[in-house]
Amino acid sequence: MLLKLVLASLWSRRVMAILTCTSIAISMLVLIGVEHLRAEVKNNFERTISGVDMIVGSRTSGINLLLFSVFKIGNPSNNIQWKSYQDIVNNSQVAWSVPLSMGDSHQGFSVIGTTADYFEYFKYGDKQQISFKQGEAFKYLYEVVLGADVARKLGYNLNQSLVMSHGTGKVSFTHHDEHPFKVVGILKPTGTPADQSLYIPLQSIDILHQRQHIHNELLSEVPLGNTYQPQLSAFLLGSKSKIAVLKLQRDINQYKPEPLSAILPALALRELWKIVGVVEISLRIISWLILATALICMTTMLLASMKERERELAVLRALGAKAHIIILLIVAEALILTLIGALAGYLLVTVGLLLGQPLLEQYFALYISPVVNLVAVGRFFSIVAAAAVLLSFIPAVLAYKKSLISGLKQ
Repeated sequence: MLLKLVLASLWSRRVMAILTCTSIAISMLVLIGVEHLRAEVKNNFERTISGVDMIVGSRTSGINLLLFSVFKIGNPSNNIQWKSYQDIVNNSQVAWSVPLSMGDSHQGFSVIGTTADYFEYFKYGDKQQISFKQGEAFKYLYEVVLGADVARKLGYNLNQSLVMSHGTGKVSFTHHDEHPFKVVGILKPTGTPADQSLYIPLQSIDILHQRQHIHNELLSEVPLGNTYQPQLSAFLLGSKSKIAVLKLQRDINQYKPEPLSAILPALALRELWKIVGVVEISLRIISWLILATALICMTTMLLASMKERERELAVLRALGAKAHIIILLIVAEALILTLIGALAGYLLVTVGLLLGQPLLEQYFALYISPVVNLVAVGRFFSIVAAAAVLLSFIPAVLAYKKSLISGLKQ
């Protein structure tokens, strides 16, 4: 009977109830959305690179080196000489290395010059190795491997021919038409910026900027260090011993021939999160303030409706409704409005992520799961429901005190 009374009462004031639910839904949309995006973006960043002990680049800040070498954000401050690269990788503590050379693009996607070791040693997530969906790694000078998003968005298949462009912008007026490349491999999706790049042999970086045509040769016949000594943007290192990582980092940072920076990816990520931590806290505070405003508006709505409902509540009292029934009636209304609004906010987040995921992948190379953490959602629902119940006691108690006397007088 109490539930029927609550639903009938809300239906009689449905316009105000809908507006209240809408304000709560919007506030929950902001609250859940900010928390989910924060967690997913952090997870995307942390899973982008795994199993790499060190990233080395020209002298710059650790965050800048991490962003341009792994996340393709920004540009290197300078290039690394091939001799410096050889000196470092010949260190007895270095187990493997992956050179990276950037600076060209194809229809807005970055082109990375590297070696076949990239597909063996570069890992993401929980040390998951990059694997091929189709084809294999390059073996000739004019062969290219495509990231999953590049192949999908541009509609490329194996054996297709394409031309690289100078610069990293989406629009380029200089195309390397003299040196077309053939697609020989397409990578499986990883949900990381690796999906947004094209990979060509490191030897081909020098060839791209030459006017004369170079014969398409096997990479084994034109080894690096002889004819081809390309400049590098950065390179990844793996050490033989975790204990020796710090000593190796110090040696690289003190390298005399040219200024270099060596960073540990995990520490650089922590530094990055410290910088954005202030923004996270600000967004959380704003979200909770919006929610508090919505709940206060709901309380105000209930208080404003008490004058109209004096006779209704007085009749209930006259029919024998006790104090706790009146209070429960008001509290139940507030609780139902809050839960409906919170559920609507949760559904809006899910639908918004489902519709917006292609745009996030295209422009930010981020995969945001549309499945929101139910533990966090349950916690938010509990906090919101408790706050709604507490705030609704104000109009509930006032209604109980005034209902009988005021209603019968009228």
